[in-house]
Amino acid sequence: MDPTMDISVMDGRDPDTDTRLTEELFAGLPVPVPDLADAGGQRPAWLVVARQPDGGLLGWAEAYEQPDGIAEADLLWLVASRERERIVQGHNVTREVTPEDQAVALRLVRGAADHARATGYTALYWDDPEGHLGAQAHAELGVAEHEELGRYWTVKPLITWTAPAGLPPVTVRTALESPEGRDLAAYADFYTAVTGQPHSPEDTAELLTDLPSLPQVTLDLLTPDGAVAAQVTAVVEGEEATVDAVFRRRDVTAGPLTAFLATLVERLRHDHPGVMSLEVQEYGGGTLAEALTATGAHVTGRRYQYRLAL
Repeated sequence: MDPTMDISVMDGRDPDTDTRLTEELFAGLPVPVPDLADAGGQRPAWLVVARQPDGGLLGWAEAYEQPDGIAEADLLWLVASRERERIVQGHNVTREVTPEDQAVALRLVRGAADHARATGYTALYWDDPEGHLGAQAHAELGVAEHEELGRYWTVKPLITWTAPAGLPPVTVRTALESPEGRDLAAYADFYTAVTGQPHSPEDTAELLTDLPSLPQVTLDLLTPDGAVAAQVTAVVEGEEATVDAVFRRRDVTAGPLTAFLATLVERLRHDHPGVMSLEVQEYGGGTLAEALTATGAHVTGRRYQYRLAL
C-alpha cells in the first residue's frame, strides 16, 4: 500500500456520497457546484476514495455491478487534479499523464480490486481513455486486454496532405452557434437519432453551449434536403487537432463521410495553418474506418477494455 495515500470504501448507492465528493472536488474552483438532485442512471455499488494523509481528495473509483447477478463489476475512476483542470478549462485535459496521476489511478484500482475480491466479485473491467495506467502498470496488476473498443487514427503532416480523388459532392457548413426554431429542432432530431436517447430543443441548446473553450472547428454534413447527417468537432491545441467522436446517422455511407472528413482537414489547414496533425477516435470500425482510410489516416493507437480476474 502506498503510505502517502489513505484508501477508504464508501456506499455508492447513498446519494449523499456523490454530493459530498463533488463538493470537495469543486471546492475553491471558479465554477458552481452542479446540482446532483435529479441525476439519474445506475448508481455505483460502492466507491473507493483516495486521500492525502491530511485528508485532501486525490480521487475516487466507482464500481458498477453487472446485470443479471453476475459477480463482476465495471470500474470508472477520477483523478481529482486532472478533473479540476477539466472543469476550469471546459474541455478534456490534453497534457501528458504525470507519475502522480498514475500513482493515484493505480492505487484506486488496487483498492477497488482488494474490496471486490473480499466481497465475492470474480473480475473487474475498465476502460482507460486517458492512459493513466500504462503497459507496465497493467502488467503489474496482471490485467488482460479483454476487448478492443476503438482506434486512434492520425493524418500527418497536414501541410503535405492532398484530398483523395473522386470525392462525391457534399454540403458542409460551420455548425450554427445559437440555433433557434427549426434549426434547433433539426439539431435535436439529429442528436436523438445518433445517440438513441431523446433530445428536446432545450436539451440541445444546452449541449451546444458546452463546446470546448479551446480553438475548434465544428462542421455539419447536410443531406440534400438540409437535414444534419453528421457532425464533427476538432479541438485545436498547439500543433495538434483532435476529434473525440464523429457523430453521424446510420445511413451515411463512406463516400460522403470521406468528403466530410476531407473538408475538415482543408478547413484546419486554412483556419489553423500551424496545425500539423489531426487525430480522430473511431469506435467499432465499419464505415468510419473506411472513410478514415480513404482520407489518408493511419492507425496510431488502440483503446481497450481491460479485465482483471480476482
